[in-house]
Amino acid sequence: MQGFTDYRMAKRALVRQVTHGTVPVRDVCDAHPELLRAARNIGTVVDRSCPICDLADERAAVPADDSAPVRTVTYVFGDDLRRPSGAVVWDRAELADLAVRYRSLVAYTVECCLVCGWNHLVESYLLGRAHAGSVDAG
Repeated sequence: MQGFTDYRMAKRALVRQVTHGTVPVRDVCDAHPELLRAARNIGTVVDRSCPICDLADERAAVPADDSAPVRTVTYVFGDDLRRPSGAVVWDRAELADLAVRYRSLVAYTVECCLVCGWNHLVESYLLGRAHAGSVDAG
């Protein structure tokens, strides 16, 4: 798909580095307070656990928590947006609306753990009339 980047491989590599101790946990559990606030209040709950919390639970032989602390938040940037550039977008319907209204935008989806502060870029993609047909925002 043109204009779409998935960051799962980078995430796996980073988690592997944390697992082996080459990257300290504090370096990956550093979510900005505004990201944590957005994730807590308007983030989308995802059906996967936090890889860093899982790692800690595994090392401590603690049963996994069944809560859903991982949320995704999507930010949209573009020259056409002017003031709201970088604003948090709440859902796919709102993204679809922006894609129709503006010529060119870039959306970044970030996952964030409300427990430990893990955060990682999940995906980025192009939106807008100039990119119509390159990404399905719905």
